[in-house]
Amino acid sequence: MISLADLRGYAMALPDVVEQPHFRLPGFRVADRLLAHLEKGDAHAIVCVGQAAAGAAAADQPDVYQEVWRNGRIFVGLRVDLARVTEERMRELVEQAWRNRAPRRLIAEYDNR
Repeated sequence: MISLADLRGYAMALPDVVEQPHFRLPGFRVADRLLAHLEKGDAHAIVCVGQAAAGAAAADQPDVYQEVWRNGRIFVGLRVDLARVTEERMRELVEQAWRNRAPRRLIAEYDNR
């Protein structure tokens, strides 16, 4: 199972990420934009990947992933079952969320390092 420490390690390894609570739960941001957070109970995390990536993941493995929508109209991200996702996949999802939320300049600097 992916723990908060694991999620923290994946997120904080990326440039300019800060840990900041999201509705009193652990969350991670880049450029003041939420990229991932735990849900109450620590069994699931929400990662702010793009809608197409979330839809593909949820269609491929509905027992692990679920699209999250606010009011049925506003796409939020991808809910991940932390007991079922692999470490490698979770690391990939956190990086995808970072790339989805980080400023383009920061992404370019990261890719050119």
